Amino acid sequence: MPHPARVLPLIAFALLFPTAVGWADDPAPTLEFRLAEDTETPGWEQMTEPGSEKPIFVSPKASLNGTHVEKVSFYKDGRGNPSIGLTLTDDGAKLMEATTSRNLGKKLAIVLDGEVVSAPTVRSTVAKEVQITGRFGKEDLLKLFRAVVLRELE
Repeated sequence: MPHPARVLPLIAFALLFPTAVGWADDPAPTLEFRLAEDTETPGWEQMTEPGSEKPIFVSPKASLNGTHVEKVSFYKDGRGNPSIGLTLTDDGAKLMEATTSRNLGKKLAIVLDGEVVSAPTVRSTVAKEVQITGRFGKEDLLKLFRAVVLRELE
């Protein structure tokens, strides 16, 4: 893992000079958390989960969005796969707790710019701290970072 002292100047450069990294005309990505089902549900949008050819059906209504995320962290899980940690705002924590407590055993899709990047099954009630493991591509991680950081700068 790179030392934070080496990474922070690169992040600061990218945020201060977005044209240098191609972000100038690129709006901040949208981040949403939406309930999802494996079976067709009337009014829900058919999408595809990465790494699967099987469709999932995603609620048109977001339970939470990028405005409810206070901080995002990236690290590797025990298998060496990218993992994402999210710290939610107080309002976001309340919404996440209500959503996850009512939907144990169901999927909660993480939708980034209109595409599902992950749809984990809710295994327990979650509130302030969220950990998402899976197979995220570098582009997804960068979009997620931008969805949180650029929103704060707007």
